[in-house]
Amino acid sequence: MVTRRPKILFIGYGHLARSLISVNFKKNNIIHAVNSKNNFYSINLNKKIKSRDPFYDFIFLLVKPNTFIKKGIEFRTFISKNSKIISCIAGIKLSYISKVLNTKKVIRIMPNILAKNNKSQTFVFSKDKNILNKKFIDVVKSFGSYHYVSNEDQINVATAVFGSGPAFIALLINSYILAAKSLSKNTNLKDIDLINLFQNVLSDNLNSNELDKFINSISSKKGTTQAGIKFLKSQNIKKIMYTTLDRAYKRARELSIEK
Repeated sequence: MVTRRPKILFIGYGHLARSLISVNFKKNNIIHAVNSKNNFYSINLNKKIKSRDPFYDFIFLLVKPNTFIKKGIEFRTFISKNSKIISCIAGIKLSYISKVLNTKKVIRIMPNILAKNNKSQTFVFSKDKNILNKKFIDVVKSFGSYHYVSNEDQINVATAVFGSGPAFIALLINSYILAAKSLSKNTNLKDIDLINLFQNVLSDNLNSNELDKFINSISSKKGTTQAGIKFLKSQNIKKIMYTTLDRAYKRARELSIEK
């Protein structure tokens, strides 16, 4: 027996929406997208279509928080009786989404931009766990790993750590690359070698304890490594990272009350 592919609608088709379209996600689902002008597109066929499907299994909310606050009620027209709403909107609470869309079948998820390569850690919350059926879990697992959280505020934490996190990490890595290149103009360091340096360190150290031991193993007294480590600690790098994540987390919480 051939299983029917789920029908999915993306409301909004920006960077995050595009990052969700992995090869498996596209293969296993029928995906439409609608933009701000109510133009519909078939993602599978890569073309504009004249009309939407009347019955979507899953409707992804992929608009900015302010857009949902201003126009969310207009999205009711896309919802059928059995549609489940999957919100990827930072900060907007499940209860508010449910009220605006007049449905209790609402799930909040927080994937990240690595979903396109099936490498997202995707966090999930719903007041009704019964709607988190196999079909839904299969959809989310196509983005990467699946993590259910027991309260809604943990979605705000996931937004800061895993949603925004890739940008913070990319900034740190790029800062290291640019600094290394600036150290000596004649060395001609290559980006790939510096990125491989990060990948190789991480491949050998899979948790915080291993990283601490790794640092200590190469930080000889009065040596070059210790000189650099001492400076980083003097700048309170742990506090800088905590404050970075804390500000992203607090901003996610602020978005829920700005409406």
